[in-house]
Amino acid sequence: MDLNINNLVRSAVLLVVTLPVTVAATVALSERPPVNVARETQESLKAELTEACIKFAVSKVDSKLEREAKNDIDDVLGGEVNHREACKWAL
Repeated sequence: MDLNINNLVRSAVLLVVTLPVTVAATVALSERPPVNVARETQESLKAELTEACIKFAVSKVDSKLEREAKNDIDDVLGGEVNHREACKWAL
């Protein structure tokens, strides 16, 4: 059996150099970014308001559609709100 020292040394050096880089890359890629609760809450509210705000925007003044849209917006936000400003924010 022919044992080549050069091959063994080359393999050991390659292992010593690449192992830390591989481990660091694996850890960096597997970490998830922290959850931004404020952004998720805003996006959730905007998603819920989208349909009602579109109905509010295209409805005639004092129509049944406008009143229903206003009621839906109030329900999502939990009370009487400035509908125009709420929809401007949501859309």
